[in-house]
Amino acid sequence: MMNIFAIAGVAIFFLGLVGVILQKGFVHKLICLNIFTSGVFLIFIATTMDQEKADSLATALVLTGLVVTLGSTAFALMLIRSFYKKQTKKEKKR
Repeated sequence: MMNIFAIAGVAIFFLGLVGVILQKGFVHKLICLNIFTSGVFLIFIATTMDQEKADSLATALVLTGLVVTLGSTAFALMLIRSFYKKQTKKEKKR
């Protein structure tokens, strides 16, 4: 069963990585980056599973990573929003 989760994690990881490389918009890149990190978390949990039970330290690290990802995503969205506001102000002045 661990192999299925690890393979799914690698697939999600590469889908996110390809999205970060190929997408042009900042919001799209941010969403792909979140997909990328979800793949990393899934791989980490899949490699630390032992007899259908995940390691408690690995679970705690992944939960901490999810909280950090949530905070950094919110911060990045605010930066993207302010960037677009400044761009629209510059276009209106022209």
